[in-house]
Amino acid sequence: MAQTNQRESGMKPLGHKHPEHEYIVARQEKYIEVWRRGSPDEIMQFMDPKELNYSHYGMEKQDLTHSKVKDLFARNKTDLHDLEIKTRSLHGHKHFTAWEWVVTCRHGIGSNGDVLKKEHAPPKRMMGCTLMWWNNDDKIIRQHEYAQVRDT
Repeated sequence: MAQTNQRESGMKPLGHKHPEHEYIVARQEKYIEVWRRGSPDEIMQFMDPKELNYSHYGMEKQDLTHSKVKDLFARNKTDLHDLEIKTRSLHGHKHFTAWEWVVTCRHGIGSNGDVLKKEHAPPKRMMGCTLMWWNNDDKIIRQHEYAQVRDT
């Protein structure tokens, strides 16, 4: 686990520090690291295979099951290059977290749907908030994504 003084500023508590804050920060850091590595299989290990209900409202995807989410994340892996994730804030407790983030990347899908090489992919900036409900086994059972995409 990373030392508190080495953490992103967004991982530090604002105002009241919940007793489980260090716990949720350590778990979120693992989740972010898996996203940075880009392995859909590793990402899916955070998701409950039976109970998961996933919605990404910015992409107009709602109530996806585990297998549909895995397909979506596999496409993201091939579509996104140079992924950087910054945490703006993280709040909650063991069973619920609200994570505000900024992602920068190169988006490998053109406006006409063509696949673009990394060097031709335009830079994008996404800002959003992810609401995550967790079970006792630290698996995500419900996740709601709210995001806006901007050109950089």
